[in-house]
Amino acid sequence: MTSEGDASPAPTDPDYVRWLDGLWAQRLLSSRDRKPDLSVGILLWPTFPMMSLTGVVEPLRHAADFADNSRPLHCRWSIMGKLGQASVASCGIRVQADAPYTNPTDFDYVVVIGGLLPHLRAAPAQHRDYIKVAVAAGVTVIGVCTGAFVLAQEGLLAGKKAAIHPFHAEDFRTAFPRLSFSTREDFVVADGQVTVPGGISILSLMTELIRTHCGPDRAAKAVHQLSLREQKGIGAFDHERVSPFQHVGDTRIQRAVVLIESRKGRDTSPEEAAAVVGLSPRQFARLFREHIGMTPKRFILETRLRYARFLVENTAMPITAIAFETGFSDSAHLATAFGKKYGKPPGKFR
Repeated sequence: MTSEGDASPAPTDPDYVRWLDGLWAQRLLSSRDRKPDLSVGILLWPTFPMMSLTGVVEPLRHAADFADNSRPLHCRWSIMGKLGQASVASCGIRVQADAPYTNPTDFDYVVVIGGLLPHLRAAPAQHRDYIKVAVAAGVTVIGVCTGAFVLAQEGLLAGKKAAIHPFHAEDFRTAFPRLSFSTREDFVVADGQVTVPGGISILSLMTELIRTHCGPDRAAKAVHQLSLREQKGIGAFDHERVSPFQHVGDTRIQRAVVLIESRKGRDTSPEEAAAVVGLSPRQFARLFREHIGMTPKRFILETRLRYARFLVENTAMPITAIAFETGFSDSAHLATAFGKKYGKPPGKFR
């Protein structure tokens, strides 16, 4: 027999993935919108790093379908360019475009994966033209690795900070002496543009994008399938934006966190979460505080506020509509809770 405080045995991989897929299936049944939750268009520069491309595509692949299937059902990705034309990676592997230059509004993000610095001017002129069209259409552009140099060359980083790999710091400073940059962040989001240094940092960004657009259960699956749970430091970015599921030792509490976040804190009570993971309310409250550092009730509120902040920052929804969407009875109650958490009410925060 185990004591009530003992962590439950870690589930086998298939069991955990099936549980996450089951949680996702419940959400799909109640969803009327069956279009992809996350769509990404990719532009490859000559001599691009293969790891950056796989870092974009592999998390999407795992999040897009059930089990270990790889159908692009709920995430979609396309490598754009002249059909039949291939880009050669820095390792020598050729990757062909699988889509023409698609209307950028069909995508949530356009990803620019740069190549070796001497080859940045060697990309097709249509690539740069497409970036300009995407920005004009209001689509977020992500510069990966030396893709940040491309964004800077196009004048898209003026007045913004960029995330740059330490290896390229001096090159960036020399090429763009007036631009601000950081070598210590996994990614930087700056008013319509995102920059990522490359390497494993792209996995941090993709996990965050999947969590935001598809839900924490999809992000948990991507993390699990890519074996990122043991990568200490994979998420050096702002802890406010990171789901705690990556750091919870007790699988029962891990599942409760994913359950709460998959519903964005709505329609979930501590009692229901306790029942789902097979604990009494008292056991659940004690273990939850031990692993998460706050009560289940507080975590549910924090989850709702994180979602409210996302809507305030990324949509034009009226504050009253955001209040209803995030489970507050009216805008005044949202403003009070939001102000306590973030220092100012949502209207001023926006």
